[in-house]
Amino acid sequence: MGVDHASKLRSLLTRLTQDVVPKAPPDRPRFMRAPGEPMADEITDEFVWSFLVWEAGERRAGAMVAKVCEHVVDFNELRVCLADELSSCFGSNYPRAVERAERLRASLNDIFRREHDVVLGSLALMTKREAKAYLESLDGIPGYVSARTLLVGLGGHAVPLDDRLHRMLSGHEAVPAGLSLAQAESWLERQIRSAESRGVFELLEWWSSEEAASRAGSSKGEKKSAPKSVSKQAKGSKG
Repeated sequence: MGVDHASKLRSLLTRLTQDVVPKAPPDRPRFMRAPGEPMADEITDEFVWSFLVWEAGERRAGAMVAKVCEHVVDFNELRVCLADELSSCFGSNYPRAVERAERLRASLNDIFRREHDVVLGSLALMTKREAKAYLESLDGIPGYVSARTLLVGLGGHAVPLDDRLHRMLSGHEAVPAGLSLAQAESWLERQIRSAESRGVFELLEWWSSEEAASRAGSSKGEKKSAPKSVSKQAKGSKG
């Protein structure tokens, strides 16, 4: 008898919901504003933020915002920043730094060609179907970024998925095996109703952040214990 992946998904989400400790969410970092310029539209802000969260998670993205703001003043300067300069800003330890820089630059330049500015406010005037098609057609955009912008920035129906989240769900058999990233995302959208999608996505991102923090803590513990082990071996060899 085959695995009931839909049931596995629901069981996982129920368990995660029970594990969440209710608390006020931290203020989400906001991006740069050019001095004297009006605030950028929220959709563009979510778009660029989604690019930093993609394959990295919200905790790492939050730390990266301040670093990016040290190098560029506004979204237009981010657009014209050379890809190698931008990837250097991300740093070699940030996931897919070079690819992220190239994709972000390509998408921002495509927006500029269409809008004559780095703004996405016009998407709010479109139907959700039109906005989704617009986002998915942008040069270089990962599926996670278009889906997250649609979900969070526009209130559309989406379940953003990147390799990071896909691996975690696959490890719990909460998505069918053998599906591509795009296919798994479509499958999740069929399992999760529109009204639930924002909450489910935030739960998955919380889960990812907790898992990443746990791995980081374990790694630090191993590094701290290593010198003691070496020291004992060294003492033994001298004797």
